Amino acid sequence: MKKLVLLLLFLPVALFAQEEDPASLFQVVDLKVKKGMEDAFEAAVKSHNEQFHGADGLYAARLFYNINGPSGGMYTWVMGPTTYTALDDRPSGDEHDDNWGKVEEYVEEMGTPGFWNYDHKLSQWNAEMPNTKRLIWVYDIKRGQGKRWAQLVGQVKEVYEEKRADETFIVVWNDFADTHKGYDVAIIFAFDKWAWMDRESNFSKDYEEVHGEGSWRHFLNEFNDTINGRVDWLRTMVE
Repeated sequence: MKKLVLLLLFLPVALFAQEEDPASLFQVVDLKVKKGMEDAFEAAVKSHNEQFHGADGLYAARLFYNINGPSGGMYTWVMGPTTYTALDDRPSGDEHDDNWGKVEEYVEEMGTPGFWNYDHKLSQWNAEMPNTKRLIWVYDIKRGQGKRWAQLVGQVKEVYEEKRADETFIVVWNDFADTHKGYDVAIIFAFDKWAWMDRESNFSKDYEEVHGEGSWRHFLNEFNDTINGRVDWLRTMVE
């Protein structure tokens, strides 16, 4: 989501789990919009997406507004799911670039693109449910703990499959290590109404019904041992 530093030493943390559907790549760009230009910017992006990044295909794009977090008050443009191979033929050329220039007229600052891979094995996506809002937890994984972290999150996925089949739970890996920010992997909870934030989750109860009495405390101890920390976002789709 922010500037990324390519350090080959850390690539296995981000890449080891990407063995599923190849159309799992998301390009993510943060944009800081000039004050008072928000409506014009949103209209320009909507027009651009409709012309060059339709809802179907490998170049579909959406626009989100970040309510809080490190990029709070900024927008995030997301293209995908796609593949690196598809990027060779992504929309480009004078017509595309001139149209994107109309978007940039309202942009004060544009972040460096990030590339995140959807983990099909660990995620649960319910396409039938409206999912216009996001709660995002981005984790800094301790060196050498990526596989262990994923195994633990796999236990969470089992709870969602058995107890929360109608909810969306997404895991995405940062394809390029960022040792300064520590943005290695994210868990994304997608929902439609802010009332979802007020619900009584009772996840620990669900977890122990699936994995056994006393298993939740053990999980927390194990999970916290794999991470250096976490940073959160709230994000809503611009429709």
